[in-house]
Amino acid sequence: MINHPCQRSHLALRKARLRIVGVHCSTCIIPVRRALENADGIKSVGANYMTDLILVDYDEKITNEAEIVALIKKVGYAAITLATPYF
Repeated sequence: MINHPCQRSHLALRKARLRIVGVHCSTCIIPVRRALENADGIKSVGANYMTDLILVDYDEKITNEAEIVALIKKVGYAAITLATPYF
C-alpha cells in the first residue's frame, strides 16, 4: 500500500518524445519550451533544437500527449509523437 503523496503521484508520470517541425535554431524552441513548462501536469521539459526533439515528463492524471501536441500547435509548430525508448 502506498501512503506517501509523492509515491502516489509518481505512478502517473509518463514520458513523451516529440519531434517539433519547423524549429531552425535555439530561439525557435524557447516559446515551445515555455508553453510546456507553464502547462498543468508537465513535470519537466528537455529540448534539443539540433535534433528537433522535445522530451516531456507529464502526469497522465492531468494531461496527455494529445494535449501536449495541441499546445505546441498553439505556439505555431507541428509536433509528431515518437516512440519513447527511454524510461
